[in-house]
Amino acid sequence: MTVDPGEFIVLLGRSGSGKTTLLHLIAGIETADEGRVVVAGRSLGTIGDRERTLFRRQHIGMIFQSLNLIPTLTVRENVELRLELNRSRDADGIARGRALLDHVGLGDRGDSYPDVLSGGERQRVAIAAALVHDPDLILADEPTGNLDATRGTEIVTLLDQLVRRDGKTLVMATHSLEMIGIADRVLTIEEGQIVEVPGDPSRPSDRERRS
Repeated sequence: MTVDPGEFIVLLGRSGSGKTTLLHLIAGIETADEGRVVVAGRSLGTIGDRERTLFRRQHIGMIFQSLNLIPTLTVRENVELRLELNRSRDADGIARGRALLDHVGLGDRGDSYPDVLSGGERQRVAIAAALVHDPDLILADEPTGNLDATRGTEIVTLLDQLVRRDGKTLVMATHSLEMIGIADRVLTIEEGQIVEVPGDPSRPSDRERRS
């Protein structure tokens, strides 16, 4: 599996097929028993746990289905936490976080706590938190799994806009077939193998539409 810089990849597969495990391998949360995982030129299997953690903090943004927001922190504090971990909570980082909250439509909710937000709003906070440190790669694990179809489409469209605006790379695991049309490429996991799903030759790709 090779993902080019700036690509939006959708990863399909039934529940239990290994989508989350694959994302964890790419993120360095888990290590591969065989083969190599190389992200931004770095082979993750050749470095230790602490170095992988630091690499992940700096280069990878993760959006979990469970969101992983801290309930005792405000929306703004949840977003800025990644900056704190990277020791980059300076004026530029804070400004970037506020700009992201504005872009996801939550600029006026910075002082709110996650428990008073809707599911779609919490997902928007999680997206802002995953992008605030300007990562090279964004990994999204079923980001619409807890939302209805309309809200799910809104979230994916927003995520697509954000990553394409800044030329980021996105790999999104999902079971939703509606996400296929928005991706550059679609991969599926079948019996432990990664298989590319052929595109419709009559439909221009997102990359061709952007050129």
